[in-house]
Amino acid sequence: MADQGKSRTLLWPSDLALDLLGPVRLRNLAGEDQTPRSRKARAVLAIVTLSPRPVPREVLADLLWGDRGDEQAKASLRQSLYELRQLGAAGYLNISREAVALGTKRLQTDVGLLERQADGNDADALIESLRGVSMPILGSIDDLSPQLDNWLREARSSIIRQITGHGERAANHCIAQGDGRRARLLADELERLDPLDQDAARIGIMADLACGDEAAARRRFKRIDQRLREELGSPASPDLSVLLGPCGKAETRGEPKPQQLTAPDEARQARPWQRRRLSVIVVLIAACAAALFGVYRATLRAETPTIAVLPFDEVGGKQGYFAAGVSDEVLNLLSNQSNLKLMGRLTAQEIGERPNPIEVARDLGVTHLLDGSIRSSSDRLLVIVRLTRVADGAQLWSERYERRAGDIFAVQAEIAKAVAGRLSRSLMPAVQHPTSPVVYELYLAARRLARERRDLTLTEADRLLRRAIRLDPNYAPPYAELAQVLMLRSDHPTAYGTIPIVQAQQEAGQFARKAIALDPNLGDGYAALGLISLNLDGHSEPYMRKAVALSPQRPEFHRWHGETLAALDRNDEAVEEFRQAVEIDPLWGLNYDHLIGALFAVGRNDEARRQVQRFLALSTDARAKNLVVLSLRKLQSDLAGQLQAARALWKAYPNERQMRFNLAAILAQLGERRQSADLVGFDPLAKAALTGDGAELERQSEKLGASFWNQSRLWNATALLIRDGRSAAVVRFYDRNRNDLASNNGGEIAVPEAIVALRNTGRNADAAALLRQLEASNARLPNKGFLQKRKVVRQAAIAALNGDDAQALALLDAGSRRRPFDLIGIPAASIRFDPVFGRLADNPRFDPIDDRILQAVNRERARAGLQPLSREAWRRDNLTI
Repeated sequence: MADQGKSRTLLWPSDLALDLLGPVRLRNLAGEDQTPRSRKARAVLAIVTLSPRPVPREVLADLLWGDRGDEQAKASLRQSLYELRQLGAAGYLNISREAVALGTKRLQTDVGLLERQADGNDADALIESLRGVSMPILGSIDDLSPQLDNWLREARSSIIRQITGHGERAANHCIAQGDGRRARLLADELERLDPLDQDAARIGIMADLACGDEAAARRRFKRIDQRLREELGSPASPDLSVLLGPCGKAETRGEPKPQQLTAPDEARQARPWQRRRLSVIVVLIAACAAALFGVYRATLRAETPTIAVLPFDEVGGKQGYFAAGVSDEVLNLLSNQSNLKLMGRLTAQEIGERPNPIEVARDLGVTHLLDGSIRSSSDRLLVIVRLTRVADGAQLWSERYERRAGDIFAVQAEIAKAVAGRLSRSLMPAVQHPTSPVVYELYLAARRLARERRDLTLTEADRLLRRAIRLDPNYAPPYAELAQVLMLRSDHPTAYGTIPIVQAQQEAGQFARKAIALDPNLGDGYAALGLISLNLDGHSEPYMRKAVALSPQRPEFHRWHGETLAALDRNDEAVEEFRQAVEIDPLWGLNYDHLIGALFAVGRNDEARRQVQRFLALSTDARAKNLVVLSLRKLQSDLAGQLQAARALWKAYPNERQMRFNLAAILAQLGERRQSADLVGFDPLAKAALTGDGAELERQSEKLGASFWNQSRLWNATALLIRDGRSAAVVRFYDRNRNDLASNNGGEIAVPEAIVALRNTGRNADAAALLRQLEASNARLPNKGFLQKRKVVRQAAIAALNGDDAQALALLDAGSRRRPFDLIGIPAASIRFDPVFGRLADNPRFDPIDDRILQAVNRERARAGLQPLSREAWRRDNLTI
């Protein structure tokens, strides 16, 4: 193996010592280096030495070779143990077939030496030992495996706590003995090892004051306060500042000057009454500190702590969904706390998967990590959780809960309460949704499957949720989840299944309303109701607003609410909702995808590009990064770049409907209709639009029911129906939805094509009313960003509909020169086939406009390596190349 070294004979004229407070190093007491050459052998030695009990071989194999198969991991462990065989022969290790433990012969460590020095009150030796500690402790064995890195994080935190505990105990003893000088030296070393340790700072301030050096005490306080503010966003504890106030100063000023306490013999010669008085002072200071400790706990963070709840590990489990589901529920419970910020689930998951989770968390502004594991056996559960401070990797709290399986809801609540109680002032009551363990496990399994976004897994999630509902019809979460699953299983172009959209909407609506009826405070129920329109139109806005209000730390709720606000042209509000989604879940590419689109919409293009660069720098998710790049190229009207990105994604993920849809859309915009149609066989409406089958297009449009108007935009279906002489069908769809004209969705129907269809069928009064509504909605669009470009195209259409041909042609001429792609639909076609602009084709100013659009398409085709479209094919609409 690349990491394995040859064994060498170990000669030990005296006892061995293992250095852990720096690089892991084995030496004899003569100072001769006996360190194993293999880093993994060193790691085994460190793990066994620090363990209070024998370490099973399978644990060692998992820690160091967890990425390999069982047999290969066991073989690699045997090789490392072979390198340590001389330690076993000499009695330092006991290596059996089952486990590895320390042997009968003592293996000295520098950690143990520190403890003995502190116990013996040997301050000088302890100071010297502390000076020899180099960071990182347990060095030279990092980056061997993610599992070992996690172990190292906890071991280092534990050792640092031991060291600081020994040092603080010794420093307190020195202060009590009137030896402020040594106490200061100890405190200085503790500060070097952990610059954020407030207990070490407290000892140092007390030592400075004991020496009569108030200025040094204030400098020490300033250092710790500044570091805490910079690293954690929090001030120093009030019980530190009180040491510098009257409670501390009045008593210490009467003590001897520091010169009188500089030498050990002078300290020993101090009068007994002086030592007693100093002891009283120390007790008084400690009492003042204790009185304010509760205040400190309540006000430690001036700013809100930010927690990432990493997916829990399922020890010995085969599914993995249960542990991940429990961590999700802890996240949901913590999200009820207004004075805690939670990282989103996807970001937390990626942090946990990185080899350097602490660094990633620090880069994202996370202050604390919560992780844990779950082991289940029959009807028993063992849950172990840890809270880690990101600034220094210190483990602040850990707990184990051994309960019956049915108590998992109480355990989740206890974990959330414990974490919130340590990091925030108050704890809002968390809403619980108890049910049986069987139902809960079905729900968690279904939720995990639904996140995979594949027809097969969604179908299985549907089955599990229906079973959960049958077993407990009063448990609300499965109803809300099933409503969302049904919409994802629909045949909507952006969904993943085959259920007709109308059927899916009807059934999903029933389940979403049932969830709300069972639990009016369940945000998922309102979100599910809003998702019934997968396009998230204006109808969905009140539901998404309610979902955000109930669950303000759910990033998807903010994103969905932003989409509904954008549909209502409330674009600045939409930007802020998308920004909130990014802040909560900064490694979820979909959040950036929507944010950059909203920023481009209002002309904040440079800001959008900065957001793209930020995500590309932070994320390691190649799929998400490529999707964000694809969106950026789309917003920049880079058709050739879009084709390159979309094709790469399709090749990487050929079975994903979204990738086929993305590639089909850009191919159609470049005039490659046949290739596009082949890719979207799953969408009969799209295929009919791309192949020019008007009768089939009308049939598929009819099936969409009330969803026609928001889905027709995807493939320009309304214009294609009118062009094929099917204005009556468009008017029929208009009549079916005309009540929406006065609602939030009026803008979907008040489109130029609908006005043409009404005129073609003699409905002139309705056409005139719809034109007025179109003019009003267009006036509300901003005069910046790509929405301004859309506004100009609409102004040209309004001019044409009002008979102002000169104005319409002037606007089209300007648009074809500056942004010709704003005039190209999907599928691409000459504007002579547009139902609004087609009647202008006889005007001599028309052909140059149309030619410029064709030239723009051909420029992008050339960049993409495609043959140019001929003018004849363009004008005859013969683009099935």
